[in-house]
Amino acid sequence: MKRQAIYKTSFKSYLKAMFVFFVFFLVCSFTFFFYIKEDIVNESVDNVLMNTEKQTEILKEYLNIQYRYLEGIGNHISGQDLFCEDNINLIKSIKKYTKLENVGIINCDGECHYDNGVVKNVAHREYFQEALKGNRVLSDPLESVIAGETRVILAVPIYNQQKEIIGVLGGSYDIGDLNKIVFKKIYGGKGSVFIASKDGRLITYDTALQNKKFLHSESIYSYFAEYDVLSTDKLQSLRKKITKQKKGYITLNYKNKKSYMAYYPLKINDWIICYNIDVDVAQESYTVIIKLGYLLFTLFVLGLLVLLNTIFNINKKHQKNLLEYVRKDALTGIKNKETLKTEITNYLAKDKSQHAGALFMIDVDNFKMVNDLNGHVIGDEVLKAFGTLLKESFAIDDIVGRAGGDEFIVFVKEIEDEIQAQKKADEVCQKIREIYIEDFKGSISCSIGIAFYPKHGTTFKTLYNLADQALYQTKNRGRNGYTCYIEK
Repeated sequence: MKRQAIYKTSFKSYLKAMFVFFVFFLVCSFTFFFYIKEDIVNESVDNVLMNTEKQTEILKEYLNIQYRYLEGIGNHISGQDLFCEDNINLIKSIKKYTKLENVGIINCDGECHYDNGVVKNVAHREYFQEALKGNRVLSDPLESVIAGETRVILAVPIYNQQKEIIGVLGGSYDIGDLNKIVFKKIYGGKGSVFIASKDGRLITYDTALQNKKFLHSESIYSYFAEYDVLSTDKLQSLRKKITKQKKGYITLNYKNKKSYMAYYPLKINDWIICYNIDVDVAQESYTVIIKLGYLLFTLFVLGLLVLLNTIFNINKKHQKNLLEYVRKDALTGIKNKETLKTEITNYLAKDKSQHAGALFMIDVDNFKMVNDLNGHVIGDEVLKAFGTLLKESFAIDDIVGRAGGDEFIVFVKEIEDEIQAQKKADEVCQKIREIYIEDFKGSISCSIGIAFYPKHGTTFKTLYNLADQALYQTKNRGRNGYTCYIEK
């Protein structure tokens, strides 16, 4: 009886403890759900703001990349007559490999030569006048907003070697398409984005924006006022912030449906990016978390561990690929000059047994003429074929790379004598003469200079200089052959 009483007492104590815990859990749960709504609002708004800011910065970086690309092209074409055939061919390739269209070279008088052969004067254009002042230019839309496409002019000044402006390089760009692509990455593309001027004029928008009344309004301010989307005080506050190029957000209420509109200054032409997302969509992830509770938390932890492991492995692989990319020549895929120098230097430093070796310096004969006859695209194909042939012609342990331009270097680690080197050089010359490239005009040959290790030198610099001298002798004898360095 005593044990039974003790058991009942213990059981009651257990039930009491369970009841207290259950009540405590219910109180905590109700408290959580009571306060979490406000936290969800704050968190979802913060995320909308953060995503809008982040995507706006990405959009700006896209534009900066286009500016830098145009400036690089401008620097390249400034070394010769602006309207020469090479420059016109170059701007045609810009259109082919980028989203820029109607690319044109403009001299200081406003004469513009376009990639399609059209020539006209644009001296009266505001973007041209602004670029002549030394500014990067993003023009207003060429026309009023067109659904899905809003083209603007990107223009940069062209400088000569004396840092004087000698013209302008520009092209039209679909900023609306870029805008759509950038913001499509957030919230599964369920939001809509538009760009407006500080006076509320609509610059561009994506096709997700279906509100025709909004699109045809005089300004975003007039629309908000006409359809009671915002109170008068909030509308005045919004206009003031946008005018001062401030960032922020507002909650819109259109037909009893709420949405967040975040805005962030693009800091170009006083334009501002506005991103609109339904409140339900913005808060969707948080409501799911509440419903799934601890189960989701556990899965989140496990998923996080898997993600961290995946990220670690991907990052490790990415770092390896990035290191390999940095070591290679971007055009030919073989080693670049810095890698060549490093690997050859390291090999010579470690080679204590003084194995015989040879440094081959190889140039494409009359490469400028190759480019002049065939264009730079075919010229690049020649260099690619050249690099591939060299890599296949030498042993896997030999160091093969491109030093720059049409100059290639090969270091042969194991070589029996000079006769073997001469046979290899003769073999390379023969194979290069047999290179076939479709639509190629002329012939392909090479000149080779060879210096031997350790006979002629034990450092990369010495072997490079001596092989260069031998190469020079080959060219003096008419090219299309090889020369072994001979000590004087």
